[in-house]
Amino acid sequence: MRCNPSSLRTFRRALSAAFITGVSALPFAQVYAQDAAPAELETVVVTAQKRTQAVKDVPLAITAFSASDIDRENFTDFERLSTRTPGFFVQQSTDSSASFVMRGIEAGNAGAIAEPSISFFLNDVDTSRSRGLLKELFDVERVEVAKGPQGTLYGRGSEIGAVAVYTKKANTRLYDWNMEGQLGNYDLYSVGGMVNMPLIEDKLAVRVAARRREREGFQDILSASKPAGSDDLWAARVSLRYEASEALAFDLIVDHQADNDNATITKALSVASPGTDTNPFTTFDRNELPVPQQRRQTGVTLLGDWKLSDAWTLNSITGYREVTFQEAWDGDGTSYPFILPVNNPDNQWLTSQEFRFRYDNKGRFKSVFGVSFYKDRTKNELSFIINEQYLLAGFPRVLTPVTSFYGMPVTTGNQTDLYSALSRDSVSAYGNITFAATDRLVLDAGLRYTRDDATVRQRSTVSTIDGVRAIALPNGLSNSLGQTFSHSQTYGLTQPRLAVTYKINDAMNLYAGASKGIKAGYPQISFAAPVGGVAQPSYSEVKSEEVVNLEAGFKGNVAPRTYVEAIAFSYDYKDFQTRSQDLTKGTINAGKASAYGLELLGRTKITPELSLNGSYTYLHTQYDEFYEVVGGALVDYSGHKFRLAPEHTYSVSADYRRPIGQNWRGYGNVNYSWKSDYFFNNDNLTIERQEAFGLTDLRLGVERQDGTLRFEAYAENLFDTQWYRDVGNTGKSFGISTVIPAAPRFFGVRLTVSK
Repeated sequence: MRCNPSSLRTFRRALSAAFITGVSALPFAQVYAQDAAPAELETVVVTAQKRTQAVKDVPLAITAFSASDIDRENFTDFERLSTRTPGFFVQQSTDSSASFVMRGIEAGNAGAIAEPSISFFLNDVDTSRSRGLLKELFDVERVEVAKGPQGTLYGRGSEIGAVAVYTKKANTRLYDWNMEGQLGNYDLYSVGGMVNMPLIEDKLAVRVAARRREREGFQDILSASKPAGSDDLWAARVSLRYEASEALAFDLIVDHQADNDNATITKALSVASPGTDTNPFTTFDRNELPVPQQRRQTGVTLLGDWKLSDAWTLNSITGYREVTFQEAWDGDGTSYPFILPVNNPDNQWLTSQEFRFRYDNKGRFKSVFGVSFYKDRTKNELSFIINEQYLLAGFPRVLTPVTSFYGMPVTTGNQTDLYSALSRDSVSAYGNITFAATDRLVLDAGLRYTRDDATVRQRSTVSTIDGVRAIALPNGLSNSLGQTFSHSQTYGLTQPRLAVTYKINDAMNLYAGASKGIKAGYPQISFAAPVGGVAQPSYSEVKSEEVVNLEAGFKGNVAPRTYVEAIAFSYDYKDFQTRSQDLTKGTINAGKASAYGLELLGRTKITPELSLNGSYTYLHTQYDEFYEVVGGALVDYSGHKFRLAPEHTYSVSADYRRPIGQNWRGYGNVNYSWKSDYFFNNDNLTIERQEAFGLTDLRLGVERQDGTLRFEAYAENLFDTQWYRDVGNTGKSFGISTVIPAAPRFFGVRLTVSK
């Protein structure tokens, strides 16, 4: 691992801020050291280090949400959950499409080839590619968001963090059920429920959970009868648990999710369709889409837990996931037939197996080590149609198409059909050791080695929809001339971590750590102009990108009813993979970058009725060296900020619950989250920037004291704040950036009934 001197200096400054925050709490620590685990505050346990620990005892930045957290605020998606998570930023356009950003680094794109920067695990099974990334949160035990390089503990794709979702398993000793219903604006209805049944007491049980949700779109389309932005979801999960003995148990989990949202809204930033305007939040128009957006996810997971002895445990994690996806979108965000709606099917098949050994004899030494196998088969197809009559006329500056060019007829549709596929076989071995050197000082060290064998296959064909020969792009957007080419590479990835924890007392810890994250590279094929009708492929690779992270922090209870965290971090980022603005280049490695920041989190119970929560993140990002040739000209982005990386974010929330009579209580829950301005693209254009904004969520309701019946009214984005999810997109490469507007105010009522 290496780190440049400037990053070390900024890290020391950030570390000083975190240390001062921690030390300022020490007087409270001395007072409350003997009573530092107040019953009033829920203790959330996590398994980031592959064993059960309280959050404060884990020497890394991790934010966890329990089942009660998720239920209380009705977190069904990651966008709202991320507003309560320091250093985590999610923009969720539909149930099938999102941008995950951790400490300024964005997860990999939606293509078949690129590897992710942020891992996503469902019940310890990796499902990180963006099309399978989003999961509906229902009947969930907890969500863990681990920030910083986590490849040692989590494995592939955890270059800058990992998100882990654990669903509730079947219980062999409890009959349980619940039901839920919602009604809201834009014709929302949602129904769901769960039933848990022991089939053989203390031996075999089944748990079934499901949710159905539908909401109409919120933005009118001039030429369509139904508005855009709809939500249509089916999700179900069946879990079986078999306890063969006190030492051996298995969980079989089968899940399926079907999303049928209509396409992501895109509206041109600078060109209005006839009959509309350029306001991103008003009626827009587009060309007819050839296919609807659809996604199907199916997963099968088998978990085995075998207690070999008092000290040794063996876990087996077997996973299979299949994702089929298709969508179409309007690339130029107008009804002008310039970039015609494209068709983009995307499919993935994944199998994985992990064997994990844990050692814990309740002494000073603990360890976990294991091996994992991962097979990923992904393919992506993209049909891209460009109307050369508009292209040669100079659209978007000129809105009138040309029909001839130097006496030659001009095609109305030059179609490129791109095909790319990836086969990746991965083998990994890892270990992590924890050693309590003294009663107060704990050392952690870990290492993972991964071997990736990756093969890429690519081809493209070109045709015209009217039979007229293309002039501007005779070979379409690629030059493979219909031939399939393949290229293979092998990658060896070594990811270490070191951490030290100092226990101030039983309630509070200081920690410091260093870790290295790697996002695997991949083979790449590019094509020069054909010579004599023969394709000219060029074989290269996108290098693996690396992050070296230093962080230190304070975690713990500073009073019986108050928990705080203060974490400082700094990282160096080299060979980062980014999408070139030149469409013919695909993904490129673009130099060096660095960042540093501070994350604060706190929660307190002012009274038995009133709880307060808050978080704040400061994030400074910068491209240190970033040069790119675009259109034959050298462009320097050095000194620019990362995309989707606001410098300041914070959230504050309050939850108040008070008895009403003998059996009931009323409650109110309010959350306000705020982000400073940020850019949407590497060029940091002012017109492609999101101004600072805040969002407010409110919930008011009544419930029985035993929690068996609840009725509430809610509003999300209470004040109907208008903001952008993204700006630029496909049209930016053709001089016509498009905007994806965020959702307006949603409100409704919710009823839950449980045993």
